[in-house]
Amino acid sequence: MKRIVFSFLLLGITAGAWAQKPVKFKKDDVVKLLLEKKYSDAKDLIDKVLANPKEQDNKEAITYKAVIYADIAADSALGPNNPDALQTAAATLDQLQQNTDTAAFNKLMREDQGINAVSVVYSKSFNNGLTKFKDTAWADAYKDFYNAYKWAGYITQNGFSQNPDKNAIDTFTVLYTGFAAQNASGYEQENGGSFKNPAMADSAMSMYLKLANRNIATKDMPAMYQYMIQYYQAKKDKENADKYLVVAKKAYPDKTDLWNQIETQAMLAGGSVKDIVANYQQKDAGGQMTETQYIEIAQTLANAEKSTQDTAEIAAAKAASMDAYKKAFNLSQNGIYAFNVGILNYQRFSELDDAFYANKGEDAAKKAKRAAIEKEQGPVADSSIAWLTKGFDILSNKQDRDKNELVSLNRAVDIIANLYNWKMNKARGHDPKAYDQYDALFKKFDALHESFK
Repeated sequence: MKRIVFSFLLLGITAGAWAQKPVKFKKDDVVKLLLEKKYSDAKDLIDKVLANPKEQDNKEAITYKAVIYADIAADSALGPNNPDALQTAAATLDQLQQNTDTAAFNKLMREDQGINAVSVVYSKSFNNGLTKFKDTAWADAYKDFYNAYKWAGYITQNGFSQNPDKNAIDTFTVLYTGFAAQNASGYEQENGGSFKNPAMADSAMSMYLKLANRNIATKDMPAMYQYMIQYYQAKKDKENADKYLVVAKKAYPDKTDLWNQIETQAMLAGGSVKDIVANYQQKDAGGQMTETQYIEIAQTLANAEKSTQDTAEIAAAKAASMDAYKKAFNLSQNGIYAFNVGILNYQRFSELDDAFYANKGEDAAKKAKRAAIEKEQGPVADSSIAWLTKGFDILSNKQDRDKNELVSLNRAVDIIANLYNWKMNKARGHDPKAYDQYDALFKKFDALHESFK
């Protein structure tokens, strides 16, 4: 028994002899290792210091931990072998800042080389963000860029920058932080605009507003202003959408086509056919619509029956479509625009013709119904002929017709002939002069059937 007790006693003495003594923080020792660029030794030392329960809250020691890990991250030899060093430096700075008042934190940054760690975290975070941005890892890029943005702001706002303006911002970092968030937001243009990741959309806007509210508009920023306008359009915030559209037009006059396209999208976005008609009428009243805008509106409203079954809405949409085509024609004398006005009128004429024959019968009500239809049909037929003839005159005299123009030209002569035949038959037996006139015109256009190759 004595031998066993002695063995345990000896084991206890041996364990006590090998137990590591707590390491106290000695600033000079740490600084010396940093000056000698012995970063691995410095890391081992500071890790031992902060393993000491009595030193764990030592803010000078924590500051030097950030400095040492930042130096390792920045070192070309040590950095690749210590991939977590930058994250450790950044997390250490975050923890220190959260648990220290501003004045005390600034003092640590100034007197204990902490600002060196901040600078490394800023620059390395930005470069890492740029690498991820190029790899289209948008969300990860945003995290790195945002970290860079945060520490760039700290540097400037607390007098560590050469810029005397403490309210200045790092334009490039803010812009790329916004770009990454924008790309991660998953904007979809359909149905007025939406975002797959609304939180990222808000983050992008938070960055962009910092630039826009300072009236910053560099050559790299048209996409930023485009996104801001689309963001507010998606939010149904017309006031802000219009506000930044004005800013964008003024800052980037060479992007007029883009801004006009966005305006058109706003007119077409997010609503019923009735809403689109109202948006068009409001915009048109301003007198600044372009040919392209008129055409996009006209094409959309011409197919209103794909979006609604309400006959009144369809009729209003067709009328607005014709109005837009006419105004586009006035701007460019394009034969296709005139042809389309004629076609829309002809569609209405055909609807009335179907209704006319659906009301066969000799009773007074049927006769009255047919008379009313015929009264409406006449002006519609005349309008269709007039606009189709405008299109015919332009397209038939054009030498370099494309396929669409050729098809439209041949179709125009057939419809014009059909309409003159209708007018001829209406004049038969009671207006010989009109009959002869319409007969001659019918024969003229009927003879042109499929004549254009």
